Amino acid sequence: MFNEKGFFGVKRSILHAGEGPIWKVSWKNSFIAWANDMGVKIFDTNSRKLITKIARDPKSPSPADYHCHLCWYNGVTLLVGWANTIKICQVRPRTSADSQDLPPFYVEVMNIIYLDHYVSGIGPQPEDKIISLGYRPPENGQPVRPCIRITGFNGEELSLEELSIKGYESCGPNDYNMSVLTYDHFVYICAPTDLVLAKPRDMDDKVDWLKDRLRFDEALEVVRVHETQLRKHTFKSVGQKYLSHLRSVGQFEKCAEMCSAILQGDAEAWQQEIMAFTNCKKLTVLCPYIPTKTPVLKPWAYELALSSFLNAHEFELFDKFVRLWPPEIYGQQAVINYLKKMLSEIKLSPADNLSLLKCLGLLYEYQEDFVNSLYLYIKLSDPKAFALIDRYNLFASLEGDDKILRLLTLNEEKAIDLYINNTDKIPVGMVVEDLKKRDKKTKSSEVARRTKLLYKYLDSLFQMDPEIGFEYHEDMIGLYAEFDITPGKSRLMRFLRESTSYPIDKAYEICEKRKLYEAQVYLLTQMGRPIQALSLLVDEIGDITAAIEFCKEQDDKELWDKLLCKATESNKSSYITGLLQNIGTHINPKDLIARIPNGQKIDGLRDSLVKILCDYKLQIHLNEGCKRVFVNDTVSLSRKMRGLARRGAHVDEENNCQICKNMVISDRDASDVTVFFCGHVFHNEPCLERLGKNYCISCHK
Repeated sequence: MFNEKGFFGVKRSILHAGEGPIWKVSWKNSFIAWANDMGVKIFDTNSRKLITKIARDPKSPSPADYHCHLCWYNGVTLLVGWANTIKICQVRPRTSADSQDLPPFYVEVMNIIYLDHYVSGIGPQPEDKIISLGYRPPENGQPVRPCIRITGFNGEELSLEELSIKGYESCGPNDYNMSVLTYDHFVYICAPTDLVLAKPRDMDDKVDWLKDRLRFDEALEVVRVHETQLRKHTFKSVGQKYLSHLRSVGQFEKCAEMCSAILQGDAEAWQQEIMAFTNCKKLTVLCPYIPTKTPVLKPWAYELALSSFLNAHEFELFDKFVRLWPPEIYGQQAVINYLKKMLSEIKLSPADNLSLLKCLGLLYEYQEDFVNSLYLYIKLSDPKAFALIDRYNLFASLEGDDKILRLLTLNEEKAIDLYINNTDKIPVGMVVEDLKKRDKKTKSSEVARRTKLLYKYLDSLFQMDPEIGFEYHEDMIGLYAEFDITPGKSRLMRFLRESTSYPIDKAYEICEKRKLYEAQVYLLTQMGRPIQALSLLVDEIGDITAAIEFCKEQDDKELWDKLLCKATESNKSSYITGLLQNIGTHINPKDLIARIPNGQKIDGLRDSLVKILCDYKLQIHLNEGCKRVFVNDTVSLSRKMRGLARRGAHVDEENNCQICKNMVISDRDASDVTVFFCGHVFHNEPCLERLGKNYCISCHK
């Protein structure tokens, strides 16, 4: 895979695929060389073309046993060591004559050097020399030490030296590795159990001496002062050794504090340190210092840190870092799975269980799994559920599992407001069905609670829009009858007056059963039974004032007669007094007075009669005043009408007779014409006289 940094980001190209693993890769200038079991390929990054393929010698040993080793001697010379041979390859430019449709370069094998050992590493040396690490098979059952050989480009052996490497007895040809740093002539020889380095003595040796004596503070100071003179050591490498020492002596707090200064922005080093603390079961000590921005570590590092809090039952710290760390730096699903496993397998205290469930809901929200997050928030009675529903349009997720009821229990006012303002997303039927749900295990107290919530929801819905939820108006009558018990502020009466979607007979039956007399009176009136309604007002309620107002509203003489009969037959003076004081001009007071039994004592009779006389006198004055106003208005309007009728009418050359269609004025002389109020003009002779009409025939048509 070849990665290039371009204007729009990193571009990836596949250079090689389908031939198994790549064992070695070497890049110099614009040439990339790599080796697999099939051979060596060289690629030119400028022309983006494969230059050549150097096939493995079919007679050579198995490539699985003897891997290829390669390196660039300079910008155009590639050294390839495979099995017991070294090939010196030269990259040459093609001439313009033979470069059509071909790569701009080709490769020529300058020389093949055959060795008496197998190549386990290869590198350049000055003055056209090659250094190779040699592996020799056992002789007579005895292992042979590896060797270092320096050879010229012409194949001449210049130097050979055996190496004393620990554990060489059990090593094979692929267990060794060698790297050469040409700028300082360092040669690194690596084995599974040993590392050999050849170099001149310098300031690095002093750092090694201080490290060997565990004087790490001094070693770090030397590195800081002589950084430009050091080749082997860096501040980070020495610091990492120091961190390792602190862990080994149990100083984990100090080790964690120093990590930021030593590791800085090295993500790989931080990840290694996290693993080291994990192995010591002290990762919770390091977590406060783990970086989340510069650098950003791999997700597994943060997941490991969070799981360490759970393993240590540090649930408060787990909650803290779940909220503190950006959710995109770790895999939320991995943390969710681990948390769910802990919740299902370990018995926790109610407080810890609640805390972890809230964290789980937050993790679902980070993962944009808002449905599960909402389910947990509702289950935990967390007010965040309302904001989550509104923000992410989760209304469809409220169906089932008593979520409707749970939200009402959490915050009745907010839930009802949410439901009635989103009836297009939360159907009225869904809410009603959830609140009506019952089973054999439902307690009576729970039934009562749900019924009251249903009443509040339907009432709020009706207050907002009487047309929404009209199919449940029949149910609302019973709910109002049960819960609307505030005297003087009956919502039931408003409902009965504004709704047309309930059966009147059933409504009356419910109100009669609960003795809701005001509602009964209204319903009886709507059913065309005003006399029965009046009887209810007088006989059951005993409110003569309400009865009088009822008769005034109905304005029915039969009702007034019925009221007079009931008032006089009841032998209650308060009824007669009420009638005398409130009937006004609706009935003749004589009829009432004539019905009063002789000898009946009536409280306030004198005052009532005086009021009747005053009302009658006032009525006479009002009639006379109205008559005067009427006469004055008649005279005024009559004069206005006469004035309008007598005023002149404008007639010019544009006016034509509606019968003969000729102009009524010609040569500035007015002919004998008639102009009606509608504006139409006619000649008197011969048009109108001939027809014998005295009205506008055009408008009459």
